[in-house]
Amino acid sequence: MAKQLADVQFHAAEDDDLEDIDVNVDLIEDGLYLGNLACARDYKMLEKLQITHILTIDVVPLPRTILDRTNLTFHYVKLADVPKEDLISHLPETNEFIKQAIADGGVVLVHCHYGVSRSAAVVIGYIMEKYGLCYEDAFILVKSKRRFVGPNVGFIAQLKLFGHMGYALNRDDPRFKQFRLKLAGQKLKQVKILPQLFADLVKPDPGLVREKPDPIVYRCKKCRRIVASQCNIIPHLPKSVKVELAKKGMRPPPSKLTGLTCAENGEILLEKLKSLAAQIMDISCDESCEDSPGQSNQQCSDEGPSQVLDGYSETNMVDGHIAARADLPEICRLMWFVEPMAWMRDVTHQHSGKLHCPKCLNKIGSFSWIMGCKCPCGQKVAPAFYLVPSKVEWSNIVQNVQITV
Repeated sequence: MAKQLADVQFHAAEDDDLEDIDVNVDLIEDGLYLGNLACARDYKMLEKLQITHILTIDVVPLPRTILDRTNLTFHYVKLADVPKEDLISHLPETNEFIKQAIADGGVVLVHCHYGVSRSAAVVIGYIMEKYGLCYEDAFILVKSKRRFVGPNVGFIAQLKLFGHMGYALNRDDPRFKQFRLKLAGQKLKQVKILPQLFADLVKPDPGLVREKPDPIVYRCKKCRRIVASQCNIIPHLPKSVKVELAKKGMRPPPSKLTGLTCAENGEILLEKLKSLAAQIMDISCDESCEDSPGQSNQQCSDEGPSQVLDGYSETNMVDGHIAARADLPEICRLMWFVEPMAWMRDVTHQHSGKLHCPKCLNKIGSFSWIMGCKCPCGQKVAPAFYLVPSKVEWSNIVQNVQITV
């Protein structure tokens, strides 16, 4: 039945409650549909498509009249169509829901309000992981089945980051750390205090007694008090670094499913779509995003996603293996950006301020949750918690830290 409905859009009677929005749905691949809210609320259409599972990506769940249907399995993710909403944290759970439903012989409908941005981003994330694709290839594949998909610029940046991290959430990855700090800064600006949800972003004081201390530390030059470990550093590449260097390790790893790289998977899956690729990419920024009526074409520019992830565009991303190497010459050392730490006063309830050594109170840096800071190398990082090299010294010998057994 599903194969017979491939590449067909269904339009049903208008629903007054949905502001005259018609049912609209497309088959992405066997067992997976992408549609709008009107489709999810039309029980006759659900029966026609043989839907067994519904994944809702919206600010409100489906009405009780649908949720009470015992023959359907539901999963709800509360998410607004705003570029700085946290999509990436939900991708593992949404991917697992789709994967398990199809494995059990079910048929999944993924929807948001219009089926353009939020639900499209989730489906693209699933396709990326399943086939080991980078964002661009997965986007082309999904768009070839549903022509008006258009995730907002924030979701695009997060999907790219999801691919860069190997389709998993790596909380030690400096890019993911910076993304969560950005979300936390926005919340702090709204509620004037760091929400408990982001309390884990404030790391323990590396200068206190701890087991297995990091052998590479940063100390106050005046009193030699340890103020950061290498694991607290959020590295960045100078703005002048060549794009070729920055691209090392940027593509997702080989697919666990096929063993092929992103490029190899792309060649196989997109062989019949190559003639459409250029046309699809050209029009993707020209079409208005139906989930984001106020989005302008300027937001679809190449700089859009990099602005959302501040300082980690695709020409200066620093992945995990680079971050772990303090001796790499490519890493900028004109200013040390770090995670917020427990010794930093005021960081949980102030937008910005000075950083003073907790022992001698000498000023060693500053912080800014909102505006960030532009390094002398030209690279901007936001939020920014930075130590000035003239005030802090680097050491590969642990001192003033007691190692406990």
